[in-house]
Amino acid sequence: MNNQKTNHFTGLKKAVSVALMGTVCITAAFSVAALSKTVTVTDGEKTMTVNTMNPDTDAILENSGISLGKNDKLVRTYSDSDSINISILRAFNVDVKDNNKKITAISENTVADALKAAGMTLSRNDSVSLSAKESAKPLKGTETEIKISRWYTVNLDLRGKKSSEEVPAGTVKNALEYLGIQLDKNDVLNVDQNKKVSDGLNIKIERVEYKNVTKKEKIGYDTETTETDDLLTGQTKVKTKGVNGEREVVYKEKYVNGKKVSSEEISSEVTKEPVTKQVLKGTGKKVDRFSTSSGDITIDETNKTLTDPNGDTVKFTDVLTGSGTAYYSEEEHPLTATGRDARYGVVAVDPDIIPYGSILYIVSNDGEVVYGYAVAGDTGGALWEGTAIVDLYYDTLDECCVFGRRDVTIYVLDGVPESKTYEN
Repeated sequence: MNNQKTNHFTGLKKAVSVALMGTVCITAAFSVAALSKTVTVTDGEKTMTVNTMNPDTDAILENSGISLGKNDKLVRTYSDSDSINISILRAFNVDVKDNNKKITAISENTVADALKAAGMTLSRNDSVSLSAKESAKPLKGTETEIKISRWYTVNLDLRGKKSSEEVPAGTVKNALEYLGIQLDKNDVLNVDQNKKVSDGLNIKIERVEYKNVTKKEKIGYDTETTETDDLLTGQTKVKTKGVNGEREVVYKEKYVNGKKVSSEEISSEVTKEPVTKQVLKGTGKKVDRFSTSSGDITIDETNKTLTDPNGDTVKFTDVLTGSGTAYYSEEEHPLTATGRDARYGVVAVDPDIIPYGSILYIVSNDGEVVYGYAVAGDTGGALWEGTAIVDLYYDTLDECCVFGRRDVTIYVLDGVPESKTYEN
């Protein structure tokens, strides 16, 4: 009886132990299931699902036999509390044709992303062979190529005509060829043709030409003054009239864009020598009063007045001396160079020395002839040649012969009317 109780108790204990062990196993199974994670790994076109109790990304990749390249990208997301999604974005090469620079981009990236990854900055004038939103991922077995066409705005000054031009990347020479500009042998460019173009670059082309021009130029004459006591102090006499010379000059003229900017004398040849003007200056003693065939004449140098033999006093501004001659005309009503009637009291002069219309008082230096009041109204060869200072008009040849050639003194009067010349 006791043995039966013992066996029954022992069997009960075994049954309880087995039940407890079952419970523990079931609990453990539920615990493992609760800690396990479902991971979906997408690698390009391959997708695999794994269950793991270690959610670490590196452990998942290691268990899946997946390794990442230097430029590959991994994206991890969660769909629910037990599911993990891992997407691997494999890198590929993109060839950017801008100074032959090659970059690496991610497969899902667009062209804009590729350019950004390359550090490329585009201006408003640049163009790209692919659109910005287009995928940069190449087809299988190929490589994506992105060509960038760079354009720059340059300031062009073409032989004085200014403009703003858009030119492709390259050298200044390339830009000129693109714009259809050919440089002439006389053109000067302000920058090196091998310089790279850039925004705001100033390109200036000037047409520079040289011309040799021959000109005839006047050579002014000199004046020499010689003192002589044959003339009174204050009196002068032109011994030799000055004549301008002439020279032939060759100038090298520089023209920039058709405008003369400089002129350089390169040769000179005298074709006509100038003649020096010889002037005699009186140093003789002044005579305040002297007698003439017509009476006494008084000269007041201080007040510059002349009192004629009739007692009339007039003012003078200048005193000239020189050789005097005489002339007459056989014409019935001869006219002078100024249109006046040829008559006694109208004399011929060099108008460069004594202007036409000047009122004069003329006496011979020997006191034998007093021509008196006269108007400068005619001229002649002897006057231009400088062989005489005055040519006195007489009505007859006999009178001219009596006068002949004599040194005379001419007083240039002031404020005396021409009518006075009729009173002689």
